[in-house]
Amino acid sequence: MKPDWQKIWEFLRNSFTATLRGEFLLRLRFDRFFMYIVYFFVLCTLSIWLNLEIEQTMLDEERNKTALEDLKIYHAQKTCELVSLDRLSTVEDLLEKSGSRLTVPQKPAGRLE
Repeated sequence: MKPDWQKIWEFLRNSFTATLRGEFLLRLRFDRFFMYIVYFFVLCTLSIWLNLEIEQTMLDEERNKTALEDLKIYHAQKTCELVSLDRLSTVEDLLEKSGSRLTVPQKPAGRLE
């Protein structure tokens, strides 16, 4: 039994032209399911959009995490520098090197009344 290529070709051509004109679903009698098809399309679109938003949020979180780690390292370095500068002798040496006339006070600060 040989397939009738002419009928197959005609069916494919009619289906393709019906698809281009937007009549394919009507020919298959899917018009009664139109609202379900639209609903399904909206759900699929919403699902894809939410997944993209979630991925973008996770990417931002990873970027922020690396930036936070860098800032923690920077903060630790600055804290270490601050602790080393907290010694009174170090501060006096820095003041002398910069040529400042400031020294350690000889008496406590007075209050203005």
